[in-house]
Amino acid sequence: MLFGNSVLYISSKRKYSHHLLVKYNKKTQKMYVFFIHAFNLKIWDYKILPHFPDNLDEIAAQAGVLQRKRGIHSVYDLLKLFFLYACSSLSFRVLAVAACALGISSVSDTALRKRFSKAAPFLHEVLHTMLSSLFSNPASALPHRVKNILLVDASIIRQTGILQEQERIHLCYSLNQNRMKQIKVTDHHTAESLSHFTFEKGDLVMADAGYATAQNYIYAQEQQADVILRITPKTFCLYDTDDKKISLVSLLKQAENQGDCMLEVFGICRYKSKTGFVRVIAQKLPEEQARKAKKRKQRKASKNQNQITQDTLFCSGWIVVITTLGIEYSGEEILYLYRSRWQVELLFKRLKQNFSITTTKAGSKQYAETMILLQLIIWVIAERQAFLCERYLKEKRGEEKTIYSTYENCKITFEQIKTILCLSWGLFIDLTKEEYIRFLTQRKRWRNNQNEEFHTAILPGLLA
Repeated sequence: MLFGNSVLYISSKRKYSHHLLVKYNKKTQKMYVFFIHAFNLKIWDYKILPHFPDNLDEIAAQAGVLQRKRGIHSVYDLLKLFFLYACSSLSFRVLAVAACALGISSVSDTALRKRFSKAAPFLHEVLHTMLSSLFSNPASALPHRVKNILLVDASIIRQTGILQEQERIHLCYSLNQNRMKQIKVTDHHTAESLSHFTFEKGDLVMADAGYATAQNYIYAQEQQADVILRITPKTFCLYDTDDKKISLVSLLKQAENQGDCMLEVFGICRYKSKTGFVRVIAQKLPEEQARKAKKRKQRKASKNQNQITQDTLFCSGWIVVITTLGIEYSGEEILYLYRSRWQVELLFKRLKQNFSITTTKAGSKQYAETMILLQLIIWVIAERQAFLCERYLKEKRGEEKTIYSTYENCKITFEQIKTILCLSWGLFIDLTKEEYIRFLTQRKRWRNNQNEEFHTAILPGLLA
């Protein structure tokens, strides 16, 4: 086919066919020939494929995502389509055209939409398997009985459209192993909770005030894991051995009046019929940090049109945590460990800024979950690829310090992967072929087509 008297497109009918792109330069009067592969399988094979589990077919069979290989011949082809859709702004109709042009599938857009909506369990298992197989660094310089430090947090992902539906990503990140350990996607009505994750004996879980409840504290104890949770002194219920409520705010004010910068309290928390022994550690923030913290509280209250109390302002000048760790750890050591929690904030920053995972396309809950899981899988691949690159350079140069910025390294790696997944499939389309008619024919609509109505009813009158 001839495009603008400058480009000649030639294609074979074989699956995964090679394409010949011929360009003619009018100025130089020279012909340029390019030999292109339909989906650049070589790049896919060594850049993307090694990151997937070896038992991908088995996972797909258990999830029932590819029961009949009609139209789509393998689970790898299905993933290529999913990734192409997640990394682009294509509709399912155009996605079906792209899949046909690339030789991946010949199914309709309706069939692709159905497979997409039902793919969440399959993708969740793929993501879980990928996370569990990532490289681990040996634990070193950890506290006595702690074998793994886990940072837990959650973040909101919004859907586009009028309704602005929201989904919540719950993430558990291993600090000493430098990888995501567990990920769960729920709707925004599901609260932040440690019960979304499973822990082992020797795990040390750290989370912010959103997780500081007696329920979460006792759940971690039942899992034989230790915790360090930041609390709000005004709202956390603590009792002494005589079943009397302990006022943490009063104790903090008393400590400040006495000129103490550290406070340590022991008590009991309750959830239903269960109880847990609690150790409370509080430290007064430096004057400048306390001033900034109070300003943030006031700004947030003003934004939400809420009244802020003097007790709330006072408590914002202290950092207060609860922990299951015993007295073999000093208060300074525990607070030092908790300060490492900012790493998970940086992780979400990379996730949202580098990978643009702040919004997702509007759709059903199943659709939104599938979309987020695909973005997370791409994120994991990029993070792992960046880690491998950095480790290789360290071994090659024999340097211990970080060579590249982790932030920029992951950003570039993501762009590479996105380029692989979103190739210029439009170069391979010959719209005169019969195989594309089924995707591009005009469909019947309940209301009249405005374009047709204009040309048949209005335009003749205007030209008369």
